[in-house]
Amino acid sequence: MKNKLIKHFSIVSFILMILCVQNIMAQKRTVSGIVTDSKNEPLIGVNVTIKNASTTGTITDIDGKYSLEIPSGNSVLVFSYIGYSTQEVKVSNQSVVDIVLKDDMQALEEVVVVGYGTMKKSDLTGSVSSITSDNFKLGTDLTPQQLMQGAFSGVNISQNSGKPGGSNTIRVRGGTSITASNDPLYVIDGVPISTSAGVNQSNIGSSTTDFFDQEPINPLSNINPNDIESINILKDASATAIYGSRGANGVIMITTKKGKAGMRQLDYSFNLGVSTVAKKLDVLTGDEYRKTVSELGLTLDDKGQNTDWQDVIFRTAISQNHYVSFMSGSENTSYRASAGYSNQNGVMEGSGMKSANARMNINHKALNDKLKLNMNISYGETNSDQAPVSNTVGSEMGSSMLYEAYVFNPTYPIYNEEGDYYDVPPYRVNPASFSKELLDERATSQFLGNLTADWNFYKPFTLQVNAGYNKNTINRNSYISKSNLLGNGNNGYVTVQKLSDYSKLLETILKYNQSFGKHNIDAMVGYSWQYFYSEGQTTKAYGFLSDNFKWYSLAAAQTVESVSSYAESNTLISMYGRINYNYADKYLLTATVRRDGSSRFGSGNKWGIFPSVAASWRISQEDFFQNDIMSDLKLRASFGITGSQEIGNYNSLSTLGASTNGYLVGGEKITIVLPQQYTNPDLKWEQTAQTDIGIDFGFLNGKIRGSIDYYYKKTTDLLLSVAVPSPSLITTQIANVGTVTNQGIELDLSFDLMRTKNFAWDANLNLSHNKNEVVSLSNGQWTGDNMQVAPCQGQGLSGTYAQLIMPGQPIGTFYGKRFIGVVDGVEQFANDGEPEVIGCAQPDLTFGLGTNLQYKNWTLSLNFRGSIGNDVYNCTANNLAYLSNLPGRNVLKEAVTSGVNRDQAKVYSSRFIEDGSFVRLDNLSLGYNFSLPKLYISNARVFVSAQNLFVITGYSGADPEVNSEISRTGVAPLGVDYLSYPKARIFSMGINLSF
Repeated sequence: MKNKLIKHFSIVSFILMILCVQNIMAQKRTVSGIVTDSKNEPLIGVNVTIKNASTTGTITDIDGKYSLEIPSGNSVLVFSYIGYSTQEVKVSNQSVVDIVLKDDMQALEEVVVVGYGTMKKSDLTGSVSSITSDNFKLGTDLTPQQLMQGAFSGVNISQNSGKPGGSNTIRVRGGTSITASNDPLYVIDGVPISTSAGVNQSNIGSSTTDFFDQEPINPLSNINPNDIESINILKDASATAIYGSRGANGVIMITTKKGKAGMRQLDYSFNLGVSTVAKKLDVLTGDEYRKTVSELGLTLDDKGQNTDWQDVIFRTAISQNHYVSFMSGSENTSYRASAGYSNQNGVMEGSGMKSANARMNINHKALNDKLKLNMNISYGETNSDQAPVSNTVGSEMGSSMLYEAYVFNPTYPIYNEEGDYYDVPPYRVNPASFSKELLDERATSQFLGNLTADWNFYKPFTLQVNAGYNKNTINRNSYISKSNLLGNGNNGYVTVQKLSDYSKLLETILKYNQSFGKHNIDAMVGYSWQYFYSEGQTTKAYGFLSDNFKWYSLAAAQTVESVSSYAESNTLISMYGRINYNYADKYLLTATVRRDGSSRFGSGNKWGIFPSVAASWRISQEDFFQNDIMSDLKLRASFGITGSQEIGNYNSLSTLGASTNGYLVGGEKITIVLPQQYTNPDLKWEQTAQTDIGIDFGFLNGKIRGSIDYYYKKTTDLLLSVAVPSPSLITTQIANVGTVTNQGIELDLSFDLMRTKNFAWDANLNLSHNKNEVVSLSNGQWTGDNMQVAPCQGQGLSGTYAQLIMPGQPIGTFYGKRFIGVVDGVEQFANDGEPEVIGCAQPDLTFGLGTNLQYKNWTLSLNFRGSIGNDVYNCTANNLAYLSNLPGRNVLKEAVTSGVNRDQAKVYSSRFIEDGSFVRLDNLSLGYNFSLPKLYISNARVFVSAQNLFVITGYSGADPEVNSEISRTGVAPLGVDYLSYPKARIFSMGINLSF
C-alpha cells in the first residue's frame, strides 16, 4: 500500500510539473508606486503582494512608496493594511501603479460563506466566525481541526489522543444533547458530509477482554489543509437554522481554493518533523521498586534489571509532508490541481499513518457570464498502524500497551534467555511484545465530489443546481499472534472489518437579488434531497497453524467465532428559504425557515419546521454618529430554532433480533427471534431554541476590532432511553424526555499593535464562557432516571461510574466520595462516604491568543490556547496510586508518598479529581521570506516550527486535555483520563516554494 500511495503521488506530481513548465520559464520585471489614503496622506507599512503568492512581497516605506519584482505578463497586486479594505489591481505592462486605499468602512465588505451562499461581513445579522488561509497558523502541516483550535470564541476543540490522525472533540457553544451526537455539521464546498464513518467499529477483542482502541475516524482526515481557502463557523440560530435538523450543534463550512483568471502558479511545500512524547508518568524505577517491595516485607521476583518500560515503547518519531499544486486560468476557465503525501510515525512503537490525497477544482463561465459551472473533486486515502492502546481495560489481564508499560516489573529484562519476550503468565504481558505481536491495520478512503451550475437567466434571478456525492470506506484488520500471551490460548485471534457509507445530494435553489434605491433584497428558496447508506461486516476467528495466515485466509481458522453484518439507510428531504433586507447599509433584517422530513422519526413527527429571525443596526452609518475614535458599531439580535436528527436510523420502529442465549431444545441451543424495540410513532426531533445578542465594534480606523455575544440555548425533547413498565420483553424505550440549557458570553478582539517601514505586529484574542445545565430528565409521560456515565476502568474499579447526569447540574459532573485525608493508613471521606458532586469537566473559561511579528523578511508567529476551571478524573492514577498493586504490578511514586496502607482497596473519590486548567503553546513558527528570480522562484519561505512546545498546568497526568474514547453507556464522557495515547512535542523545518 505504501508503494501504491507513493506511485499515485508521483504520477500526479509529474503531471502538475509538466503543466507548469511554461510558467517556470517566465521572465521578471519591476513595478513601483505610492499608496495613500483618502486624504492623500502616504500609508506606511502597507503589504504589497502578488495574488496567490502572498509569502513574498514588500511593504511601503515612510513615504508610502513600494517596489516589487513581478513576473512578466499579467499579474494581480494585492494591497492590504489593517483598518483599510484590501484591494486588488491587475497589472499588464505598467511599471508604475499608484493606489488609494479606502478606510475601514469599506473594509467591512469582506465576503464570508454562509449556508447556501455568501454575504458581506458588514451585512451579517448572525454570529459567524471565519478565518482564511492568510490567517492560518504558519509552520508544519496541521489538520483542519488544528487550524481551528484557539481561533474562534465559543468553539472548544480538544484532541482526544496524540496518535497520528487522532480524533477530536468539537463543541460549538456547549453540548446540546445527552445521547445523540454533539458534533457540528461539516459542509465542504456546499456538500454536507457524513460524520458517522467509523462509529460502527466494534471494539476488537475476545469475549472478556478488549485489546484495541475504538476511537472514531476523523471525518476531515483526508482533507489537505493546504487546499483550504477559508473556514467559517455558523454559531447562532440565525446562521444555522438554514440547515434545520442538522444545525443545533453549529455548522463548520470549509471552502477550498480555486484557480484564478490570468494567473499561473506552481507551489511546492515540504516539511520534516521530529516528535517525542511530551510527558511520561512518574512510576517507580527498578531500584525504587526493589526498595519499596523490601520495606513492605513482600517477596520480590527480581531479575536484576532496571528497565524503563516507557522508554521501551516510546520513540523519537520522524514525519514528512509533501504538497504540490498548480493553478491557471483564462478569462472564462480556471482550474487548480493539487496532490499531497504524508508519512507520520507515532511516538509509540507500532503506530503510524501514511496518507495521500488529490484534488481538482474547475470553474467555467459561459453565455456572457450568465452561466457558471463549478466542479470540485477530491480523493484521499490513509493507511495506519494502530498501537494496541485500549482505554477500556477492566480486568486483571493486561490488555493495553500503555497499561503494561506502567505496571510491568522494572527489574525484568525485555527478552528471556531464549531471545523471546519475557512474559509472566497468566496476567503480565511484556510491553515490547505489543507492537510486534498485536497488529491493527486500518485503511480508509474518501471520495467527495460536487458539480454546481448557476444560471442567471433573468437579471435579478439566478437558478442554482448542486449535485454531490460522498463515499467513505474503512477496512480494519487486527491479529493477535499465537506466540503472544494474549493470543496463545486461542492459537492466534483475528478480526476483519469492512465498513462503508455513502451519501447522495441533489439541491435546486432559486436566488433573487435586487436593489431599489436604498433598499436591497437578497432572497432564496430551495429544495434538497439527501440519501445516506451504510453497511458493514465483522468476522472474528481463531485457531491458526501459523501466524502467516493472519487476516489473509479466514478459511485457515479452526473456529469462526462470529460473523455479523448490518445495512441501513435514511433519507432527508428539505425545503428552505431565506430573505435578507438591507436599508441604506444601516438597518438589516434576515428571516429563514426550513422544513425537514426525515425517515428516522415516527410516523407522526417525520416533518419539522425550523425558523429564525435576526436584525442588526449599524449605528456607525448614522449621520449623528461622528466619532474619530470608534470607527464601527453594530448591534445584532437573533432568535431561531434548530434540531438534531443524529440518532439511529430505526429508533422509531419495531425491530427484531436473533438470540441463542438460554433457549434449549433437545439439549442444544436454538436461535429464536425476539423483539428488541417497540414502535414509537411519536418520536421526534430534539429542538434547540437559541437567542443571541451581539455587538460588533471597531476603534481607530480598525486598528482595534472585535465583537461581544451573549447567547442562551434551550434544547428540549431530548432523546433518552427510559424504562418500560413490566411485564415486557423489552426493558427500555427511546423517547423524547428532558431539557438541557447552555448560556454564555463570547469576546473576540484583534489588534494592529504596530506598523512601521520594517516592522509589523498584530495580535488576536478570544474568550468564551459557557454554562451548561441539565434542567430535567422527564416529561408528562415519561420519567427518566439520573444517568450514570463514564464507567471507571481497571481492576477493583469495575462497576463504578465517575459521572452522573442529573437535573440542576451540567453534563460532565463528577459524582462520588469526597476525599478529606488519610488517617492511620486509611483514606477518609466526608459524610460517611456518601456520594456527592465532586467536580465538573466543563471549563469556566476557554481562550485563544495569537500574535504575528514581521521584521523585514522575517516572521514570527505564536499561538496559545487554554482552559480554566475544568476538572479531570485521573483514572490512570486511580489504578496506579495504590500499594495494593505490589508486588505484581508497578505503581506511581504517589502510591509510596500518599500514606495509604497496602491493604487499602482502590476507591473512586475526589482524590483523583484534579484541576485540569492549562495554558498551551500550540504553535510557534519562525520563517524567512525571499525570492530567487534566477531560479524562477518568485516566492520562497523557509521555516522552523514547534507544536505543543509546553503546557502550564497543575494536572499530574500525562495531559489535561483528554476525553475517554468510549463510554459503554451511550454518553461520551468528558474529562476522563485513562490510558490515552500520549500527545507529542513536534519540532519541524520546511520550505514553501512558488514558481
